[in-house]
Amino acid sequence: MKTFIYVAIFFTASMSFAQIEISEETQELENATKTLDTRNTEAYFHANWSSTSRKLIENIAPFGDTLGSRVSEDKLNRWSYGIGFRSRLNDYLSWEGGISLLRNGESYLYEAADTMFTYNTTYMYIGMPVKVLFTYGQQVRLYAGLGVLPQMFIQYRQDQEWLTTLDYREKNTFTTNNGYNSFVFSVVFNVGVQMDITNNMAMYILPEFRYQLTSSYEKQSDFKHYGRALGLNLGLTYKL
Repeated sequence: MKTFIYVAIFFTASMSFAQIEISEETQELENATKTLDTRNTEAYFHANWSSTSRKLIENIAPFGDTLGSRVSEDKLNRWSYGIGFRSRLNDYLSWEGGISLLRNGESYLYEAADTMFTYNTTYMYIGMPVKVLFTYGQQVRLYAGLGVLPQMFIQYRQDQEWLTTLDYREKNTFTTNNGYNSFVFSVVFNVGVQMDITNNMAMYILPEFRYQLTSSYEKQSDFKHYGRALGLNLGLTYKL
């Protein structure tokens, strides 16, 4: 009888100890899960290098005019910058919102015997992108998504340079805010990869294509102008 009592006491103590161990392990796992869940949001900063261009068409009557020399305009490389937040909603979906300084434009070059004229035209905007991204992975994450991009116009700038008859190079810069729509609307597409470099920080490379849907110029302008940009977002994130 005593032996039975000793065995029962030992069995009960063992079960209690095992329950304590399991409870502690479960609590640690829950804490770790909570930690991961609360760190699904990160702040980001990136610099964007893009080859930018435009679609330029004649406006409808009575405002339209022929393209003239502007038909020979070419692409222009420009840097843009952005900051914002990215949050993972589940294993396969994230959303992103931020604010950007965007620049796009076009270039022109005319050369002939003893003469030359060139310019670079830049359109500057404040952008407010909102994106939805397909997400796959943890330490190394793949992103693919699209978003909408309202843009507030800041400035038009044209840097001109020409060769005089005395073989001197002269320059001029022209800036204005008149004649351009205050807001334009674009869509943006991204696909790329992000990789953790510490527990809190990651780096990413996201190729991007921006496609402007509304004209840069006012309704009464001679032309309709739609910016395009194809480039790379190179950035860092910090988990919050």
